[in-house]
Amino acid sequence: MPQPAQPHRTSKQQTAVIARRLKAFIGKPYLFHPVSVVETLVATILSQNTSDRNSERAYRQLRVTWESWDQLAQADQGELAAAIRVGGLAEQKSRTILNALRALRQRHGNLDSITFSDTFADLDDDAVLAELTSIPGVGLKTASCVLMFALGRDVCAVDTHVHRVANRLGIVHARTADATFHALRPLLPKNAAVQFHVDLIRFGRWVCKAQRPHCFHCPLYQLCQWPEREAIAAAAQPGPNPVSGDILLSDILRPHH
Repeated sequence: MPQPAQPHRTSKQQTAVIARRLKAFIGKPYLFHPVSVVETLVATILSQNTSDRNSERAYRQLRVTWESWDQLAQADQGELAAAIRVGGLAEQKSRTILNALRALRQRHGNLDSITFSDTFADLDDDAVLAELTSIPGVGLKTASCVLMFALGRDVCAVDTHVHRVANRLGIVHARTADATFHALRPLLPKNAAVQFHVDLIRFGRWVCKAQRPHCFHCPLYQLCQWPEREAIAAAAQPGPNPVSGDILLSDILRPHH
């Protein structure tokens, strides 16, 4: 039976301890492999509210249908929606993708030849977030994924897993994923944010699940502030097998490097 939780300290030190334990438990160091801003943006939009498999199928169908990003930017929305139908929410996602590509092309030029890492090199994280979230349909999570996976910035995007686990642990106390993102930023150790993002997603899938989490086997039990953990741990009931949620973009994008 796990030992009682330690006294709560919401601090950078406490967060650093959690980050180190997570990294050791997950055991999969994240290595940055640059992916284009457009590719990351499109893949993240397609990943919303669907399974990993269907998201990747939609992405591959999109790339087969349009040879270049500039061609896609000129596509008919109905044609794009039909191509990505397998990923769900096709009308909404096709509209957001076209809004994003057309906005970027208008501001920065040819989508296939421009080097976005150079374009954004002189902008700080907040400026990039502001530009991307000004595009209709592009939210903070999508924009922060671009910062992480395309630009190599030290931020932690917040999806449903990150939001749930960070709040259960007591690192932050936030009602929304966007609020969790802003609350986490000053707490994370330097150069650890992306690894923390990747580890929290895997941890949220394997251990700290939305339903029937594995509190009895949790390596962070002593640091956790979730009131329900003791009852769940005492029952020692394993939860269901990991299920697909928000995709882990560092995995899904790898075949397209």
